Amino acid sequence: MLKNEQIAHFYREGYVLLQGLIPTEAIDAVMKEASSRVRPGDQWQPTIFDHDNPSQDTTIHQLLWHPNTIAAAQDLLGSTPRVYYGMLAVVAAGGGNGLPWHQDNQYSHILGGAINVFIALSRITPDMATLWIGPQTHRLGRIESKVNTTTAPGHRESLYEPPNPVQLPTLEPGDACIFDRYTLHRSLQNTTDRNRFAYAAQYQADHARMADTGELDPKRMRAVDLGQIVSH
Repeated sequence: MLKNEQIAHFYREGYVLLQGLIPTEAIDAVMKEASSRVRPGDQWQPTIFDHDNPSQDTTIHQLLWHPNTIAAAQDLLGSTPRVYYGMLAVVAAGGGNGLPWHQDNQYSHILGGAINVFIALSRITPDMATLWIGPQTHRLGRIESKVNTTTAPGHRESLYEPPNPVQLPTLEPGDACIFDRYTLHRSLQNTTDRNRFAYAAQYQADHARMADTGELDPKRMRAVDLGQIVSH
């Protein structure tokens, strides 16, 4: 799925941008359902995958077990990917806020390899709360953070800001940015008159463990196995 230079870029910079990772028909299916979930007045609107009820909202979460997503994750993790998290993320038009600088490992800490696959469901221009990345911040380990109380109350906010942040270019539906769980990233305001639709598919390596317990969470199923379960 990925070329050697793309894999090298991921390990060197902490992220890689992939154009057209997900085919149009899969994106259209998710968007048809996602568009109906928008709640007027809500700036940040997530729909989170439920490990205890994997057959719930399968249309929304189908990218978690899409063959292209799984193949890209396997190339980067070097092992069979397990599904750690899935989220439809809608940032509302007219000033909806994304999330401040943070690492996914500031929420729950995974050791042994874990990634986030940020997939554009709609066209995302730079003024639509697109993703910003802190190159090479995955080399810093877990950074100290605090709880945000302003733009994204309750979410983690890093106490360190990357010195060389990169704003992603315009993303077309199906484009994806894959980044390490240690990589700092953020999204700002959506100042346009269009809602921003994206999906975050998070995976951990087959052997990865939770730092707090040293254990493998049994709920984190292999992505291929999950796909087989929800399709029957």
